[in-house]
Amino acid sequence: MSCVLEASYKHGAGVRLLRGDDDIDSFLAELLGAGPDYRSATIYAVDEAAAEDPSHELVIGVDEATALGAVRYAGDDGEWFSKGEKINPDGVRFTYYGTAHEYPADSEVPLDVVRQALRELLANEGKRPECVTWQAAGD
Repeated sequence: MSCVLEASYKHGAGVRLLRGDDDIDSFLAELLGAGPDYRSATIYAVDEAAAEDPSHELVIGVDEATALGAVRYAGDDGEWFSKGEKINPDGVRFTYYGTAHEYPADSEVPLDVVRQALRELLANEGKRPECVTWQAAGD
């Protein structure tokens, strides 16, 4: 399988293909600087040689000011959110194509965890990354 990450986050930007660490780092830098309406992205690990749709979705949110982000994974084993060490009393929201999406109040993790999650998603062909401490949706 020849796996690549397909990332989408901004009107007119098209789908970005992320093939390795340099692409992931470049994409995260772009997302961090994209402005307040584009703080979240959907990511899929896809086999370039296959026509089937992926059975998972990874959504990341990033905040340059706090150096924190959040990760949501949905796949065959359910829907999961990253679990951070602190509860944000203001709630956690990241904008995706201009629309705010809510995350659990304790879902913020360092940006390095978000970066590693993308690297693992690519390396493990779409499996839920193990570098993240997860909590099931609704917990």
